[in-house]
Amino acid sequence: MNTKFLDYWHWFLFGSGDKPGYRRVLNKWIIVHFIIGISLSLLVQITLESSANTILFPLAGIFVALTFAWAGHTMLMQSREIEELTRYHPGGFAEYVFVYQTAILVILVTLVLWGLAGLKIFDLVWPTSNNKILYFTVKGILFALSSMTLRECWHMFMGAQWMLLVQREIRNRGLSHKVGS
Repeated sequence: MNTKFLDYWHWFLFGSGDKPGYRRVLNKWIIVHFIIGISLSLLVQITLESSANTILFPLAGIFVALTFAWAGHTMLMQSREIEELTRYHPGGFAEYVFVYQTAILVILVTLVLWGLAGLKIFDLVWPTSNNKILYFTVKGILFALSSMTLRECWHMFMGAQWMLLVQREIRNRGLSHKVGS
């Protein structure tokens, strides 16, 4: 039995008939995220630890809660209509499942890194605020990841809503074909 379609990391690196999963994150929008990250690094003049503890770490918790709430729509993904839809996608059903998993991965990576910032790892251990270039780089990456996290939460919400609309459309078309026969 070929189990490559069950392997998230295979999908992430090589894809399952469509583009590799990492291209869902590393795409043209990465430029926007880094512009946001650099801009916030210039505008926010407090330490990473203060940023993490005051604003971004609690906000990331809200992002995770929102994402898991929408990820609870797995029942929708198991519907007959969505199963039908996935037959026409190059990556198949695995593509839909792994896209959600990738969004959660981005959120969790962001949470862990902001957690490290909250523990003063970047302020006291590495790269320390004494090395301005490395500190600015880390700060920019953390803010860029926060921007990516916001985008992934929005995509989770949009994906669930889109599947609801598609499910209804497929169901209605199926009923209209039966009535018209």
